Amino acid sequence: MAEAPHLDGDADSQYVKAKNAALHLLSYRSRSESEVQRRLQGRFTGEAIDRTLSDLRRQGLLDDAAFAKEWREQREKFRPRGQNVIRQELLRLGVDREVIRDALSGFDASANAYRAGSRYAAKLPVEDAGAFRRKLGGFLHRRGFEGEVLGQTVERLLRELFDPLHSSVDGDGQYD
Repeated sequence: MAEAPHLDGDADSQYVKAKNAALHLLSYRSRSESEVQRRLQGRFTGEAIDRTLSDLRRQGLLDDAAFAKEWREQREKFRPRGQNVIRQELLRLGVDREVIRDALSGFDASANAYRAGSRYAAKLPVEDAGAFRRKLGGFLHRRGFEGEVLGQTVERLLRELFDPLHSSVDGDGQYD
């Protein structure tokens, strides 16, 4: 159950408390403006929240474009997901569709699928190629990769694990 707004004290006191709460939230990780607003609502007055958000934007501590770009980079580096999954995560976090579109421009689905699948694939037995394909394909699909990218990644990893000495990249990044 949400706490009642701290109506004791004047507007400046409300603002200071709201800003401290927002800074506390931002100390853990970057957040979207919508996330911060949602977390402050019900605890502070609308005026204090608006003033806090405005100040944090002006100070560069709330920037949805930078947040979306950072979210994408963190996903790509530590927990690769498909473009649609990242888009849905950012939408859930309250980021505008246009900002998301910009943040996801140039998304390399193949590289992300490869990063996502390579550690998992190394744990799978390659003796049964059909089982390998099913398991790795399911793993990648659950992470939001689809179609041609998924199939090519599964085949590339199978080839690399089955015959690591003869899998090589030619000049255009394709495997022979």
